[in-house]
Amino acid sequence: MKSLKSFLKTGAFSLLGLGLVTAPAQAVNITTSSEIDPNVLVNNILGSGITISNATYQGASIASGTFTGGLASGIGIESGIIFTTGNANLAIGPNTSESASRKNNLAGDSDLSALISGVTTFDASVLEFEFTSTTGNLFFNYVFASEEYNEYVNSKYNDVFGFFLDGKNIALIDGTNTPVSINTVNGGNPFGNKATNPQLFNNNSIADGGAIYNLQYDGFTNVFSAQFKGLSEGTHRLKIAIADVGDYRYDSAVFIQAGTFSAQPLKEEVPEPTPVLQPEIPEPTPVTEQKVPEPTTVLGLLASAAFGATSLRKWK
Repeated sequence: MKSLKSFLKTGAFSLLGLGLVTAPAQAVNITTSSEIDPNVLVNNILGSGITISNATYQGASIASGTFTGGLASGIGIESGIIFTTGNANLAIGPNTSESASRKNNLAGDSDLSALISGVTTFDASVLEFEFTSTTGNLFFNYVFASEEYNEYVNSKYNDVFGFFLDGKNIALIDGTNTPVSINTVNGGNPFGNKATNPQLFNNNSIADGGAIYNLQYDGFTNVFSAQFKGLSEGTHRLKIAIADVGDYRYDSAVFIQAGTFSAQPLKEEVPEPTPVLQPEIPEPTPVTEQKVPEPTTVLGLLASAAFGATSLRKWK
Protein backbone atom coordinates (compact mmCIF):
# COMPACT_ATOMS: atom_id res chain seq x y z
CA MET A 1 0.00 0.00 0.00
CA LYS A 2 2.82 2.37 0.85
CA SER A 3 4.60 1.62 -2.47
CA LEU A 4 1.41 2.41 -4.36
CA LYS A 5 1.18 5.67 -2.47
CA SER A 6 4.70 6.59 -3.56
CA PHE A 7 3.89 5.74 -7.17
CA LEU A 8 0.71 7.77 -7.15
CA LYS A 9 2.46 10.69 -5.53
CA THR A 10 5.26 10.63 -8.14
CA GLY A 11 2.77 10.32 -10.97
CA ALA A 12 0.82 13.25 -9.65
CA PHE A 13 3.81 15.54 -9.81
CA SER A 14 4.55 14.37 -13.37
CA LEU A 15 1.05 15.26 -14.49
CA LEU A 16 1.31 18.68 -12.92
CA GLY A 17 4.65 19.23 -14.58
CA LEU A 18 3.17 18.40 -17.97
CA GLY A 19 0.34 20.82 -17.42
CA LEU A 20 -2.31 18.09 -17.65
CA VAL A 21 -3.71 18.91 -14.22
CA THR A 22 -4.94 22.42 -13.67
CA ALA A 23 -6.63 24.20 -10.78
CA PRO A 24 -8.69 27.35 -10.34
CA ALA A 25 -6.84 30.64 -10.08
CA GLN A 26 -7.84 31.30 -6.47
CA ALA A 27 -7.20 29.18 -3.39
CA VAL A 28 -8.57 29.16 0.12
CA ASN A 29 -6.70 31.60 2.40
CA ILE A 30 -5.68 30.41 5.87
CA THR A 31 -4.70 32.58 8.83
CA THR A 32 -2.92 31.03 11.81
CA SER A 33 -1.12 32.63 14.72
CA SER A 34 1.63 31.74 17.15
CA GLU A 35 -0.94 31.50 19.92
CA ILE A 36 -4.57 30.51 19.45
CA ASP A 37 -7.19 32.76 21.03
CA PRO A 38 -10.26 30.50 21.47
CA ASN A 39 -12.56 33.51 21.78
CA VAL A 40 -11.51 34.72 18.32
CA LEU A 41 -12.36 31.31 16.88
CA VAL A 42 -15.74 31.12 18.60
CA ASN A 43 -16.75 34.68 17.75
CA ASN A 44 -15.97 33.97 14.09
CA ILE A 45 -18.71 31.33 13.82
CA LEU A 46 -21.15 32.93 16.29
CA GLY A 47 -24.62 33.64 14.89
CA SER A 48 -27.89 34.90 16.35
CA GLY A 49 -29.63 33.65 19.47
CA ILE A 50 -26.49 32.15 21.08
CA THR A 51 -24.42 33.38 24.01
CA ILE A 52 -20.97 31.80 24.51
CA SER A 53 -18.60 31.67 27.49
CA ASN A 54 -15.54 29.85 28.88
CA ALA A 55 -13.88 28.97 25.56
CA THR A 56 -10.65 26.91 25.62
CA TYR A 57 -8.38 25.44 22.95
CA GLN A 58 -5.99 22.48 23.09
CA GLY A 59 -3.70 21.57 20.23
CA ALA A 60 -0.93 22.99 18.08
CA SER A 61 -1.29 26.65 17.15
CA ILE A 62 -0.38 25.84 13.55
CA ALA A 63 -3.20 23.28 13.38
CA SER A 64 -6.12 25.72 13.60
CA GLY A 65 -7.12 29.18 12.45
CA THR A 66 -9.52 31.12 10.25
CA PHE A 67 -10.09 30.89 6.50
CA THR A 68 -11.58 32.87 3.61
CA GLY A 69 -11.99 32.19 -0.10
CA GLY A 70 -13.72 28.86 0.38
CA LEU A 71 -16.24 29.38 -2.41
CA ALA A 72 -13.55 30.00 -5.01
CA SER A 73 -11.74 26.89 -3.80
CA GLY A 74 -14.90 24.83 -4.19
CA ILE A 75 -15.70 23.72 -0.63
CA GLY A 76 -19.09 25.44 -0.58
CA ILE A 77 -18.61 27.89 2.30
CA GLU A 78 -16.82 31.20 1.97
CA SER A 79 -15.24 31.73 5.40
CA GLY A 80 -15.02 30.48 8.97
CA ILE A 81 -12.62 28.51 11.16
CA ILE A 82 -10.53 25.43 10.38
CA PHE A 83 -9.29 22.62 12.66
CA THR A 84 -6.75 20.08 11.41
CA THR A 85 -4.67 17.14 12.57
CA GLY A 86 -1.44 18.85 11.49
CA ASN A 87 -0.91 22.16 9.69
CA ALA A 88 -3.87 24.31 8.65
CA ASN A 89 -1.77 26.04 5.98
CA LEU A 90 -1.53 22.76 4.09
CA ALA A 91 -5.17 23.25 3.11
CA ILE A 92 -4.12 25.86 0.54
CA GLY A 93 -4.39 24.50 -2.99
CA PRO A 94 -3.79 23.36 -5.56
CA ASN A 95 -3.44 19.67 -4.75
CA THR A 96 0.22 18.76 -5.18
CA SER A 97 0.47 15.72 -2.92
CA GLU A 98 -1.45 12.56 -2.03
CA SER A 99 -0.03 12.60 1.51
CA ALA A 100 0.34 16.17 2.79
CA SER A 101 0.81 16.09 6.56
CA ARG A 102 2.55 17.50 9.59
CA LYS A 103 3.48 15.73 12.81
CA ASN A 104 2.92 17.88 15.91
CA ASN A 105 3.82 15.15 18.45
CA LEU A 106 0.72 15.81 20.54
CA ALA A 107 -1.69 13.46 22.29
CA GLY A 108 -5.03 12.35 20.95
CA ASP A 109 -8.45 12.71 22.57
CA SER A 110 -10.36 10.14 24.63
CA ASP A 111 -13.79 11.08 23.25
CA LEU A 112 -12.53 10.69 19.70
CA SER A 113 -10.85 7.37 20.51
CA ALA A 114 -14.17 6.12 21.87
CA LEU A 115 -15.87 6.81 18.52
CA ILE A 116 -13.61 4.21 16.85
CA SER A 117 -12.93 1.36 19.26
CA GLY A 118 -9.52 -0.28 19.34
CA VAL A 119 -7.52 2.62 17.90
CA THR A 120 -5.18 5.27 19.23
CA THR A 121 -5.57 8.92 18.30
CA PHE A 122 -2.81 11.54 17.89
CA ASP A 123 -2.36 15.27 17.29
CA ALA A 124 -5.84 16.26 18.47
CA SER A 125 -7.13 19.82 18.01
CA VAL A 126 -9.94 20.62 20.43
CA LEU A 127 -12.10 23.72 20.95
CA GLU A 128 -14.54 23.67 23.89
CA PHE A 129 -17.00 26.27 25.18
CA GLU A 130 -20.28 26.74 26.98
CA PHE A 131 -23.36 28.33 25.42
CA THR A 132 -27.03 29.10 25.84
CA SER A 133 -29.69 29.17 23.12
CA THR A 134 -32.71 31.48 23.04
CA THR A 135 -34.77 28.92 21.11
CA GLY A 136 -33.54 25.69 22.67
CA ASN A 137 -32.07 24.71 19.28
CA LEU A 138 -28.58 24.66 17.77
CA PHE A 139 -27.37 24.74 14.14
CA PHE A 140 -24.06 25.22 12.32
CA ASN A 141 -22.62 24.28 8.91
CA TYR A 142 -19.36 22.46 8.19
CA VAL A 143 -17.26 20.47 5.69
CA PHE A 144 -14.93 17.54 6.46
CA ALA A 145 -11.82 17.04 4.27
CA SER A 146 -8.92 14.60 4.36
CA GLU A 147 -5.70 13.44 2.72
CA GLU A 148 -6.74 9.86 3.62
CA TYR A 149 -9.21 9.91 0.73
CA ASN A 150 -9.29 7.78 -1.36
CA GLU A 151 -6.69 5.13 -0.53
CA TYR A 152 -7.78 4.48 3.03
CA VAL A 153 -11.52 4.22 2.50
CA ASN A 154 -12.83 1.21 4.48
CA SER A 155 -9.58 0.81 6.40
CA LYS A 156 -8.56 1.35 10.02
CA TYR A 157 -6.65 4.51 9.07
CA ASN A 158 -9.59 6.85 9.37
CA ASP A 159 -8.89 10.22 10.95
CA VAL A 160 -11.76 10.99 13.29
CA PHE A 161 -13.65 14.13 14.25
CA GLY A 162 -16.72 14.91 16.32
CA PHE A 163 -18.98 17.66 17.66
CA PHE A 164 -19.77 16.59 21.21
CA LEU A 165 -22.88 18.33 22.55
CA ASP A 166 -22.99 17.59 26.28
CA GLY A 167 -20.95 14.48 25.47
CA LYS A 168 -22.99 13.24 22.48
CA ASN A 169 -21.62 13.43 18.93
CA ILE A 170 -23.87 15.42 16.56
CA ALA A 171 -21.53 15.31 13.52
CA LEU A 172 -23.98 13.13 11.61
CA ILE A 173 -25.01 12.68 7.99
CA ASP A 174 -28.06 14.91 7.54
CA GLY A 175 -31.28 13.12 8.50
CA THR A 176 -29.52 10.04 9.92
CA ASN A 177 -27.71 8.80 13.03
CA THR A 178 -24.61 7.89 10.99
CA PRO A 179 -21.40 9.72 11.97
CA VAL A 180 -19.63 11.60 9.18
CA SER A 181 -16.31 9.90 8.43
CA ILE A 182 -14.12 8.69 5.57
CA ASN A 183 -15.83 5.29 5.66
CA THR A 184 -19.38 6.71 5.58
CA VAL A 185 -18.92 9.43 2.92
CA ASN A 186 -16.64 8.56 0.01
CA GLY A 187 -16.33 7.65 -3.65
CA GLY A 188 -14.72 4.24 -3.11
CA ASN A 189 -10.97 3.64 -3.44
CA PRO A 190 -8.37 2.43 -5.98
CA PHE A 191 -8.55 -1.12 -4.59
CA GLY A 192 -12.11 -1.72 -5.67
CA ASN A 193 -14.01 -0.85 -2.50
CA LYS A 194 -17.47 0.40 -3.32
CA ALA A 195 -18.49 3.99 -2.71
CA THR A 196 -20.63 4.98 0.27
CA ASN A 197 -22.87 8.04 -0.11
CA PRO A 198 -20.90 9.24 -3.16
CA GLN A 199 -23.50 11.95 -3.82
CA LEU A 200 -22.22 13.64 -0.64
CA PHE A 201 -18.55 13.40 -1.62
CA ASN A 202 -16.22 15.53 -3.77
CA ASN A 203 -13.17 13.80 -5.22
CA ASN A 204 -9.99 15.88 -5.40
CA SER A 205 -7.40 13.12 -5.69
CA ILE A 206 -4.71 13.53 -8.32
CA ALA A 207 -4.42 9.78 -8.84
CA ASP A 208 -8.17 9.21 -9.20
CA GLY A 209 -8.93 11.87 -11.76
CA GLY A 210 -9.74 14.65 -9.32
CA ALA A 211 -7.58 17.67 -8.48
CA ILE A 212 -10.21 19.98 -9.93
CA TYR A 213 -10.63 21.97 -6.72
CA ASN A 214 -8.08 24.50 -5.49
CA LEU A 215 -7.55 22.65 -2.22
CA GLN A 216 -4.76 20.37 -1.03
CA TYR A 217 -7.00 17.67 0.47
CA ASP A 218 -7.74 14.66 -1.73
CA GLY A 219 -11.46 14.68 -0.96
CA PHE A 220 -14.12 16.44 1.04
CA THR A 221 -17.81 16.22 1.90
CA ASN A 222 -20.68 18.42 0.85
CA VAL A 223 -21.74 21.14 3.27
CA PHE A 224 -23.46 19.46 6.23
CA SER A 225 -25.53 20.95 9.04
CA ALA A 226 -24.84 19.88 12.62
CA GLN A 227 -27.98 20.46 14.64
CA PHE A 228 -29.90 19.63 17.76
CA LYS A 229 -33.46 20.63 18.62
CA GLY A 230 -35.07 20.72 22.02
CA LEU A 231 -32.21 21.59 24.35
CA SER A 232 -33.11 21.83 28.01
CA GLU A 233 -33.00 25.24 29.62
CA GLY A 234 -29.69 26.51 30.91
CA THR A 235 -26.06 26.22 29.84
CA HIS A 236 -24.75 23.52 27.51
CA ARG A 237 -21.26 22.52 26.42
CA LEU A 238 -19.89 21.87 22.93
CA LYS A 239 -16.59 20.22 22.10
CA ILE A 240 -15.21 20.40 18.55
CA ALA A 241 -12.41 17.87 18.08
CA ILE A 242 -10.36 16.20 15.32
CA ALA A 243 -7.38 13.82 15.48
CA ASP A 244 -5.15 11.46 13.52
CA VAL A 245 -5.90 7.76 13.91
CA GLY A 246 -3.26 5.04 14.08
CA ASP A 247 -0.35 7.33 13.19
CA TYR A 248 0.56 11.01 12.71
CA ARG A 249 0.41 10.93 8.91
CA TYR A 250 -2.03 12.37 6.36
CA ASP A 251 -3.79 15.51 7.57
CA SER A 252 -7.54 15.91 7.87
CA ALA A 253 -9.57 19.06 8.51
CA VAL A 254 -12.96 20.40 9.51
CA PHE A 255 -14.14 23.74 8.09
CA ILE A 256 -16.94 25.44 10.08
CA GLN A 257 -18.90 28.22 8.39
CA ALA A 258 -18.72 31.73 9.84
CA GLY A 259 -21.85 33.10 11.48
CA THR A 260 -23.82 29.84 11.40
CA PHE A 261 -23.50 28.77 15.04
CA SER A 262 -26.97 29.98 15.91
CA ALA A 263 -30.34 29.22 17.48
CA GLN A 264 -32.02 28.94 14.07
CA PRO A 265 -30.88 27.51 10.73
CA LEU A 266 -29.15 29.77 8.26
CA LYS A 267 -31.64 31.13 5.77
CA GLU A 268 -30.70 30.73 2.15
CA GLU A 269 -30.34 34.03 0.40
CA VAL A 270 -33.14 34.58 -2.08
CA PRO A 271 -32.08 36.78 -5.00
CA GLU A 272 -33.96 39.99 -5.48
CA PRO A 273 -36.57 39.57 -8.21
CA THR A 274 -35.65 41.26 -11.49
CA PRO A 275 -37.99 44.17 -12.01
CA VAL A 276 -40.21 43.89 -15.10
CA LEU A 277 -39.96 47.02 -17.20
CA GLN A 278 -43.37 48.33 -18.17
CA PRO A 279 -43.73 50.01 -21.61
CA GLU A 280 -43.87 53.72 -21.37
CA ILE A 281 -47.30 55.12 -22.23
CA PRO A 282 -47.07 58.65 -23.65
CA GLU A 283 -49.03 61.25 -21.79
CA PRO A 284 -52.10 62.51 -23.72
CA THR A 285 -51.69 65.78 -25.60
CA PRO A 286 -53.40 68.50 -23.58
CA VAL A 287 -56.57 69.87 -25.22
CA THR A 288 -56.66 73.65 -25.52
CA GLU A 289 -59.74 74.92 -23.82
CA GLN A 290 -61.90 77.22 -25.94
CA LYS A 291 -63.68 79.99 -24.18
CA VAL A 292 -67.41 79.66 -24.61
CA PRO A 293 -69.42 82.80 -23.88
CA GLU A 294 -71.72 82.43 -21.04
CA PRO A 295 -75.35 82.00 -22.14
CA THR A 296 -77.41 85.17 -22.14
CA THR A 297 -79.87 85.21 -19.37
CA VAL A 298 -83.58 85.69 -19.91
CA LEU A 299 -83.40 89.17 -18.33
CA GLY A 300 -80.60 90.08 -20.66
CA LEU A 301 -82.63 89.06 -23.67
CA LEU A 302 -85.62 91.10 -22.49
CA ALA A 303 -83.43 94.16 -21.88
CA SER A 304 -81.92 93.87 -25.34
CA ALA A 305 -85.33 93.54 -26.93
CA ALA A 306 -86.66 96.59 -25.05
CA PHE A 307 -83.63 98.61 -26.07
CA GLY A 308 -84.11 97.62 -29.69
CA ALA A 309 -87.81 98.49 -29.64
CA THR A 310 -87.11 101.95 -28.14
CA SER A 311 -84.45 102.62 -30.75
CA LEU A 312 -86.83 101.61 -33.50
CA ARG A 313 -89.53 103.89 -32.24
CA LYS A 314 -87.09 106.79 -32.06
CA TRP A 315 -85.91 106.07 -35.63
CA LYS A 316 -89.43 106.14 -36.95
